Order: sequence, then C-alpha cells, then structure tokens
Amino acid sequence: MELHLDRNGLDFAYKYPFSNEARAIIATANSMEDRLVNAGRLRVEEDINGKPIVFHNTMMQDVKRMHVLSYVYSRMIISAMANKLHLDKYVLSEARRARMALEYETLPNMLKLTSELGMELGYSEERFVIKFATFLLLSSDSRSLPLVDQELARGMVYLKKENALSLMESAIAKEIRKNLPIPPKELPDRIIEESMRVRLPKLDPKVEIREGSYRWIEKVLSNPIADVRHRTVNLILAPYLTNIKGMDEDAAASIILEYIERCKQINPDTKVNSSYIKYQCKYAKSKGMKPLSLEKARNLFIGVLELD
Repeated sequence: MELHLDRNGLDFAYKYPFSNEARAIIATANSMEDRLVNAGRLRVEEDINGKPIVFHNTMMQDVKRMHVLSYVYSRMIISAMANKLHLDKYVLSEARRARMALEYETLPNMLKLTSELGMELGYSEERFVIKFATFLLLSSDSRSLPLVDQELARGMVYLKKENALSLMESAIAKEIRKNLPIPPKELPDRIIEESMRVRLPKLDPKVEIREGSYRWIEKVLSNPIADVRHRTVNLILAPYLTNIKGMDEDAAASIILEYIERCKQINPDTKVNSSYIKYQCKYAKSKGMKPLSLEKARNLFIGVLELD
C-alpha cells in the first residue's frame, strides 16, 4: 500500500520517528527489506558508539521515509543485543537527536508533539507553561531542572525555552523506552542475525582488562537494592560509568537515575535524587575516581546483595 502523506507530515515523522505521523508511515511497510534492516543496524551503531549525536536536516523525501522505517528496525536490533548499557545509550541518543530537531522547530509543531506525548505544555506571554504535577513527573528524569529555579504561579510552572526542551527530551526518552527491550521470542531470526553484526564501541585493550575486573558492577545494575544507595552511587556506580566505561557525565547520571527509580520500587525511602547523582558523576569524573574493590563492595552489601 502506498502512503499518501503530505510533505509536512513526512517532515514531522522524520524528526520524531516515535510520533503518530511516523506510526502511519510504519504501518505501510509491507516486508522486511534488507536495506532497512541494514539502516537500522547503522543507526544503532551511531547511537551507542559514544560520538556526539547530530540531527541532519534534508529535503530528500526518500531519505526521510527510510530514516523513519529504520527506527523500527533499530528498536528490534537493540533489543536483540540484550545489553542494558547499550540500550540506555540508544534511548538517550535517540532522545537527544529529537531534542536537536526541536531547537529549530516551529511553536505549533512543538505544541503538537507535546500533546502527543501527553505533556499538556502551553505557551503564554513568551514562556512555556506546564502543570506543576506534570513538571515534577518529568523533571525527576531531567538532569538540570531543579524546581527551586523555576517560576511557579497558580499551580503552573513557567519555563524558558531551554528548560521546556529539557522536559520534552525527558518525555521523549520515556516514549522511546516504552516496550523496550522487545522480548526475544518476538524478534525475527533476520534481526537476531543483524544484531550480531553491530560494531560495538572500540575500547583500548587496557580498558577492556580494567572493565573485566569490575564485571560484578553489572550485577549491581541489574539488581535493585533497598539500602546503602547513597554509597552505591558515589563509591561504585558514578566512578564505574564515568571512568571505567568512559561515559560522559549526563549519560552516566541517566543510567544511575533509572537504576534508583527501580530501587525505589523496592523501598521508596531514599534521598538520592537527580541533583545528587549528577554531582557524584561530575565529582568522580573530575577526580578520576575508581570504584570500590569487589572485597570492599561485599562488605558494603552485607544483607543487601550477594556478589560473586
């Protein structure tokens, strides 16, 4: 079936491949074309390789349509890879690319997207405005939006454009993360094969050896804990992600925040928040801190988590 989508609709879908317009295009795909699967793999490689993400504008309609469809295959491929850190980097990179497109977006299109995301973002007197409760929900995942710095009035929060974009980036990341990873049984064999061809980020041999001695931290990240979360963040996770994995501070903070949110499902009593996490990542990076040794970590986690 050929899709008759106007130029503006395709342009919107190209910039925001998780949008309703993009879903309309995706619904017209009749088969798994090799070129689209390959494009999905290349997209994953770009997202996880650690290089700065760039949004490329284009006037070529075929390129836009292929980009929208490659998003679907990239979601399948990143799921097939079954690596949480790669998945987190994928989500953050895709959200960052959309945010870059938003920086040059028209106001009507910005409000249209926020409506699709369920943000209820408005615009009044040259400022963006959002309900207090919605702001709290989204700002918990944002890296630089403390409530104390915002203007409040009558149950609404008034935002400068930069802060509104940060909230939108958080909402976009939530949307992209929905239903990920896709269960293995739902992935075609062709996708599994393609996931094995993904070029992983290259590491210095010394880094690979260093990572090997800290593999137990991956177990920590996979197992939410009910206690000692402050020390887990500043003594283990922040140094590991920034200085062993070599991640930038924002990416590391996002992964830790997501981990703490899972921890709160076990025990919500914690004062670890986004500001604390971001500070610890910045501090660990600036000081070149290394994580606790496995022996010391075992002592920290007595009665909380058993480490191999």
